[in-house]
Order: sequence, then C-alpha cells, then structure tokens
Amino acid sequence: MTKKSFVSSAIVLMIAGFIVKVLGFIYRIYLSNLIGAEGMGIFQLISPVYSLIILTLSSGISIAVSKMVAEQAAKKNHANLFRITYCALAVVVTAGLIVSTGILIFIDPIVNIILKDSRTYYSMILLLPCIPVIAAASAVKGYYYGMQDVVPTACSQVVEQVVKIGIVIAMSAYFLNIGLEYACTLATVGMALGEISNLAVLIIIFKIKKKKIPPYKYKKDFMRKRTILANIIKISVPVSFNRFITSMMGAVELILIPRMLLIGGMNYQASIAEYGKLTGMAMPLVFFPSLVTSSLATTLVPAISEALSLKNFKTVNYRISKSIQFTFILGFIFTSIFIGFSNEIGNLVYKNENIGDILYLLSFTCIFIYLQQTLLGILNGLGKQGVSLRNSTVGYIIRILFVVYFIPVYGVKGYIAGIIVSSACVCVLNTYTVTKMTGMVLDFRNWILKPGVVCTVIIFAHKYINSFFNIFNISGDGAVIANILGNTAVAFGLMFVVGAIDKEEILKLFK
Repeated sequence: MTKKSFVSSAIVLMIAGFIVKVLGFIYRIYLSNLIGAEGMGIFQLISPVYSLIILTLSSGISIAVSKMVAEQAAKKNHANLFRITYCALAVVVTAGLIVSTGILIFIDPIVNIILKDSRTYYSMILLLPCIPVIAAASAVKGYYYGMQDVVPTACSQVVEQVVKIGIVIAMSAYFLNIGLEYACTLATVGMALGEISNLAVLIIIFKIKKKKIPPYKYKKDFMRKRTILANIIKISVPVSFNRFITSMMGAVELILIPRMLLIGGMNYQASIAEYGKLTGMAMPLVFFPSLVTSSLATTLVPAISEALSLKNFKTVNYRISKSIQFTFILGFIFTSIFIGFSNEIGNLVYKNENIGDILYLLSFTCIFIYLQQTLLGILNGLGKQGVSLRNSTVGYIIRILFVVYFIPVYGVKGYIAGIIVSSACVCVLNTYTVTKMTGMVLDFRNWILKPGVVCTVIIFAHKYINSFFNIFNISGDGAVIANILGNTAVAFGLMFVVGAIDKEEILKLFK
C-alpha cells in the first residue's frame, strides 16, 4: 500500500470508527435508560459468551482472506480474489452453523449453569442466527482489507448501528410492557438485524465491485480450491486460537464478577445491577476515548512494517516513541477529566443511576488501558503476536485472581484495582519486549513527567476553569459539556506550553 492510500484509509477508518462509536454510545445510553442497571446487567451476561464465539470464528478468517487476497491482487490474478473469498465464506459459514447448532442443543446448561440466569434464554436463542451472519461478514471484510478498500466496511458498520438503534426505538414500548427479560431480548433483536444489515451492505457492494474487476487471462493462474482451503486454515487457525484463549479468559472474568458480588453479601438483583453499572455504563465511558488509540494501533501495524522492510530502524523507533508519548498525553488528559467530572459525566449520560463513584475509580485505569492498545499495535507491527498473547494472558490471570479474591471483600473497587494492576503489568511486559527488540530508549521526561504535571494542574484547577465558563450563563447539561470541553482544551494547551506536544513532531509523525 502506498503512503497516500494508507493515510487515506486510516482517515476513513477513524471517521467511520468515530461515527460508529458515537452511534453505539447513544444506543447504549438509550438502552440503559430504557431497561435500567438490572436490565443492562442481564444483557451484559450474554456478551462474554457472544464475544468468545464471534472473535474466535471471525478474527482468523478476516486476516487469512486479507493476506491471500492482497498477494493475488499484487500478481493481477483477479479470478483468485473471488475464489478465495467464496472458499472462506463456505468454511466460516459452515463453522458458524455448527457452533449455532451446538449452542442450541446445550442452551439450557449454558443459560442455567454457566450464565445462571434463566432470563437470558430468549436473548441467547436470538443470537444464534447472528453467528453465521457475522462469520460471513468477516470473510467479505477480509476481501476489502486485502484490496485496501476500507470504505465498504466503514459504510456497513454505520448502517448496522443505524438499523440497531432504529429497531430498539421503534419496538421499545411493546417489549417493555411484557417484562424486563423481553426488553433485554429487544436489544438482541436489534443486534441481530443490525448484523444482517451489515452483511447485506457488504454483499451488495461486493457484487457491484466484482463487475468492475477485469476478467482473468490465463486459467493456469487459478488456485485449486484445496490449496486455498489449506492456506486459509494454516493462517486462520493460529490467530483464532490466540483470540479464543484471550476471549475465554475475558469471558470467565466477566461471568465471575456478579457471582463474586453475590458471595460478598449482595442479593442477586443488586449484584446484577452493580454489574450493569460497571460493565454496561461506566466502562464504555472510559473506553470511549480509546477510539483514538485503537485507530493509532491499527495504523501503526503497516507503518512499522513498512519501515522494518526498508531496514529504517531509526524511523521505527521514532514512530514507536512518539505514538507512546501521544498515548500517555491522551491518558493523562482523560484521567484528569474523569477525576474532575466523574459525577457530572455520570449524571449527564445516565440519569439517576449514580455511577459517579465507579467512574471516578475507573479514571485511574485510562492511562494503562489506552497504552495497552497502542503497544498491542506496535507488537503486531513487529510481528510479535505470540509475545502479545503471553503478556495478555498474564494480565487476565491477574484480573481473574482479583475478581475471585478481592470482589467478595471490596466489591467493585477490588475489580477496578485488578484492572489497574493487570494493565500496568501488561504494559511493562510489552514495553520491555519493544525496547529489547528495537533498542528504543525510554523517554520518561516526555512520556510521563510533562503530561503528569499537566494532569495534576488540571485536577486541582478545574474549579477555576469552570468558573471562567460560568460567565457565559450556560446552565444545566450545557454547562457540564462546556466545562468538560473547556478543561480538555486547556489541558491540550498546557501540553504545548510544557513541551509535551510539539507541532513539528506531530506533523513529522503523521507525514
């Protein structure tokens, strides 16, 4: 991929990611206000199982197809592009149908023994048709990524969110009248129809673009289907296995949280409500700024790979160092914002749910969560997926230990402490790997000291900054939004003042 196409693709992904995040955030706010903390807790119970299945099925296929399509496109073997995609579709849809059938057969043990809440039954049933649909979409997305065309996937993601929100808004009144478990099922209906619309958009664009691909010239260039299938399996299985391990540990962690709250003395209804506040309300708020770091992680992979292929190690180290510095800046700024406005943000987004205390505690995880994403992109660019898996596994083990031993004693605070400790450990391990491979020097002054000073200033000065904006006589939610934006602007301004952000370096980094 040329630099121009790489940059334009990255911009498209960022814009689409932002739109999808905003729409998803609006959807989650509406849904949480619709079904409350307990309803969100029920809905979140099925998420770990769902994520485990989907990530395992889709991640490996998408990477395998994109790699194989890119190779054949470079050789102008256009006929093979579609043979690869169709073979991948056959493999992944078959696997999806087998998994859906297996879940249907064992639906009662899954609901009653693993999830321990019979109210998730209908939601699990409605998720079953989503599995082969999402699996199929991952194969088609792999084709687009291999062709270096991210516009179709961006469009399909936006359409999915619009359909999902529209369905929930249109049908909410009916489902709420027949009970909480059915209201949660409504969210699943929206998810299912959204995923189907996602695939529909991808297929329609695929059919249109297929007509524009020039016909093949030589039949000898055809790849045999058995060769395609063997290559797909060879590439996808290791990636899917890595995803399976990390998703499994994440699923175990999330399923254990309400159980440990129950052991700690909460009744079942209260534990589910607390779980909903934590995972369904507060954590999405803290993760929202990670849109920037996740996009950065995505763009780092080809940027680092390109420099490595040219043996330009100075450029590799520079890009890595500045990406880490930018992540620290972002982490410190949003740490200060969530510390200073935890109650205001919680009340602004989720009325009467009182998530301010949880949001305040989660604010201390910002730096480590965002840094973990950036370092993951760096390790992928360096070709160290195995090391990344090992380090992530260490982090999950630490978090699960905190869930088991700290939540019964300290409640949600114990889990948040586990997030901080585990994320910090993973960041240290990943940073050690990066410095060992590249010889990069740690820049504590620009990474931590300068942004940390700005963060401290904002935390202690936010009341004075707020008083400035009060002269505009803005009241209510508008005043909260103005104060948050004002503090964020002041924080970025101070980053330039102390030299944490340099205009020339930013331009050079994103040249």
